[in-house]
Amino acid sequence: MRSLSFLALFALLIAGCGLQTQEKLNTDDLHFASFYADYLARSGVTAKGDTPPLADLTSSGLDTLFVRHKLDQKTFDARLQAYSRDPELWRKVLQEVRRNLASQKQ
Repeated sequence: MRSLSFLALFALLIAGCGLQTQEKLNTDDLHFASFYADYLARSGVTAKGDTPPLADLTSSGLDTLFVRHKLDQKTFDARLQAYSRDPELWRKVLQEVRRNLASQKQ
């Protein structure tokens, strides 16, 4: 089920990349962006041109991330549904994810 959720999240990423909005992110969005950046970093996502590390986030590793970020599957799924209905908001969340990833590299 989680793999399907992350696949859906990736599809949203592709669909929402070209849209813009003036909306501000709320606390839930910032929380989700923090979780997602952490997930991507631990899954082996790298900057352009970097050699990707051989990382495979296990189910228990994912559970640890959920606990660390005080997030549960129900809340995660609800946020995904909200972003699927609002691609402009999703784009803002992804921009925050990128900022989080950049700050993790420093």
